[in-house]
Amino acid sequence: MLSVRFENTKPITFIIVLLALLIGDGLFQFKILQLPLSDVSHLTVLMSTFVLLFLSLLLLHQIDRWNELTDTKNCYSIAFFSIFVVLFPTLFDKVKLVGANLLIIVALWRVLTLKTGENIPQKLFDTSLLIICAGLLHPWALIFLLNVWISLLFYGAEKRRYWFIPLLAIITVSILLGAILLILQEPFPIDDFTNLITSDINNLLNFSSHSIPTTIAVCSLALLLLVALAVYYFRSVYHSISSLVVIQFLWIGLIVVFFSKEVIYTFAPIAILFALYVEKIRVWWLKEIVLWSLLSMPGIGLLLHFITKS
Repeated sequence: MLSVRFENTKPITFIIVLLALLIGDGLFQFKILQLPLSDVSHLTVLMSTFVLLFLSLLLLHQIDRWNELTDTKNCYSIAFFSIFVVLFPTLFDKVKLVGANLLIIVALWRVLTLKTGENIPQKLFDTSLLIICAGLLHPWALIFLLNVWISLLFYGAEKRRYWFIPLLAIITVSILLGAILLILQEPFPIDDFTNLITSDINNLLNFSSHSIPTTIAVCSLALLLLVALAVYYFRSVYHSISSLVVIQFLWIGLIVVFFSKEVIYTFAPIAILFALYVEKIRVWWLKEIVLWSLLSMPGIGLLLHFITKS
């Protein structure tokens, strides 16, 4: 049974998830798009993206274990994250975006550590620094700075000086980046940032037709999001300080998705919340149906990509 396979933290389960991720990418890149294996630069991008996704999975798994987001030790969250990635296989060509998302996941972990009540200023500064660095890779990621101020409502709101910590992080990164660019005698790529933001704003309400596989992938992710939110808000058993932080990042992630049309920022929160739901399903056959349905999604998506060649 699938539930037996995923409800453990054995290394073999993690390896299987990684292999599935690698196979899904390989099928899309070299069988569906029929890209040549001789393109070294493209292979470098793919391998870099895979390494970043591997680190994302590793960190997501540790976040789940350290913060006891799920009641049992399982691999549901990393399995769901991998499924989402294969549903949107073009992400393997977006190394900067995947890198930005990795930094946001690290920021999520840093915010989760605030509940200990220790070194709050340092943790807030680290979180701000990570988000700003993510913003250098993808400008819209800067919206996640809102999470720092929202977190202050729960931790250290009485300390007014804490509210200026994100601004201090911005100044710090600006000085360091300016110094590096000055040494390298390189101009700041302000045009790339403004062009991206302008283009996204101009296309904000442009819901042009997407390919069938992409449309189905978006609808599938939206359905899982609605189920996860419905179960979370209507079942108090899921409520905890850690899950509240995850929900917080999810809502900010949805704002980022609205502006940038990049759904990757919701993968980690949805994976964690849906894992909370799946692990509490007591009817074994229902749990198996849910898991098999989720596992079939990437296969159906890749098949549609193959049929439509898109």
